[in-house]
Amino acid sequence: MSEMRPTFAAEVLARSRQDSGLEESEFGRATYDMYCVPLEVYEKYKDEVLRLSLSYSRWVASEDGGVLLQRVDQLSDGELSERLDLDEDTVRRIRCMAEWDLPMEVFRNAAEYKRRRRREFPAGSPRRDIRDEPS
Repeated sequence: MSEMRPTFAAEVLARSRQDSGLEESEFGRATYDMYCVPLEVYEKYKDEVLRLSLSYSRWVASEDGGVLLQRVDQLSDGELSERLDLDEDTVRRIRCMAEWDLPMEVFRNAAEYKRRRRREFPAGSPRRDIRDEPS
């Protein structure tokens, strides 16, 4: 008779609890408790956390009249926690929840842009400057 094997999610949770060094009762009773914050806290801080935590690129005018893609690196969860006077774990949870709420089109558009850039300017092309490309 084959024994019941735990699901992959259960294995990941068990390993995470073990790695955290926390007792099972402290680690989280439900997935929601582990990854989410109360909706009032989320609604209050989500825009600020997203705006300050996402790395993105923006077009800026260059001195010669062209445009450049400038990478904007944002704050880490630790830096955000200091700025917003929240603990780092709460900031991380808010950031994750906010990223889950982004529409799928945001990710599809980014992937399509990257695919198009790779076709237009393959690696090694003299016109391709990968330092200015979004990651």
